[in-house]
Amino acid sequence: MSLITYLSRVHFADGVLEDAIEAELDYQRIARPLVIADQALQGRAFERLLAALPEQVRPKVLDVPPSTGREEDLLAAAQLFATGRCDGIIGFGGATAIDLAKILSLTGADPAALTRRLDGAGAPVRMRAAGSPAIVIPTSAASGAGLSRCAGIVRSDGRRVTLIGAPMLPAAALCDPTLMGEEPGEAVAAAGMDVIVHCIETYLCADWNPPADGIALEGLRRAASVLERAVADREDLEARRELLAAALNGALAEEKGLGGIHALAHALEETPTAAAARHGRFHAALAPHVLAFNAPAVGGRYTLIKQAMRLPAAADLPQAVADLGERLALPVRLGMAGVRRTTLDPVSRRAEADPANRTNPRLATAGDYRAMLEAAF
Repeated sequence: MSLITYLSRVHFADGVLEDAIEAELDYQRIARPLVIADQALQGRAFERLLAALPEQVRPKVLDVPPSTGREEDLLAAAQLFATGRCDGIIGFGGATAIDLAKILSLTGADPAALTRRLDGAGAPVRMRAAGSPAIVIPTSAASGAGLSRCAGIVRSDGRRVTLIGAPMLPAAALCDPTLMGEEPGEAVAAAGMDVIVHCIETYLCADWNPPADGIALEGLRRAASVLERAVADREDLEARRELLAAALNGALAEEKGLGGIHALAHALEETPTAAAARHGRFHAALAPHVLAFNAPAVGGRYTLIKQAMRLPAAADLPQAVADLGERLALPVRLGMAGVRRTTLDPVSRRAEADPANRTNPRLATAGDYRAMLEAAF
């Protein structure tokens, strides 16, 4: 592909929530927002959001569980959106609230059409039409600081479906590092590992996009330098700021494409037993084997990745990523993460069909993915 496009309106600074929310609501012409917020984050950060809203704005608020957005949550949001006569959405928190906000921005008060489409989905669903504006306010680095082109939802039967495409981008994002710090270390670790994998995979992606390459390497440098600090110390504002910036880099670079780690992760997350897992939880187990598979096709790119991660020139990149995952207390074997061996065949087939496989530097078959899963088990 030769077309290069970039993103949404982004405000990024310490304290930008108070500085930008009124202006952004006015710019998007939102007077009656539905605020979708993670239940786990109903603390000082959420109080800051409510206090920052202009006096004339009368929000409706929906609290959602902080795991993975469910179809029933989307239906509840749609009902509240309709009864409240809302004209926009604010997603506040982690991936759950933000993904639901982005999906609701497409479906509005009537998600039935989306539900019908999902009923026949056996692979990630491409979205093509946008509706009400969504403003996302991330309190973590998950899902590319809310600027990923993907969003996940768990169907009523337990399956997770991934929605992809430019319409999944929010109208605006307010990235305020001072809102971070309420998430547990496990969530920060999974989100941070996803940032690192985003940057690695977009840099290795087979498509041609020189700006994305530079953005990805810079994001990788930032994330690798602070991730362990961000997990260990919630009060480390510099680490949080750098990790959020790296997530933004990864989201910007995602325009180029992803790769086999995400193809497998998406496929695993679509199994009912793993649907509630945080995105990024499986990366430490998967990445070493996908990186080893891709090695013959990437030329000297692993050298630049190791430089960005400040690894010795002689370091083995797949092993270094596995070691990082272990230090972050992420599962380095799929069996440790609760994956069932009986799911490996259907997961392999879904990974082959995933759009991320088409931009992996080395095209993988279902058989290739089955071998990688077996090695990761």
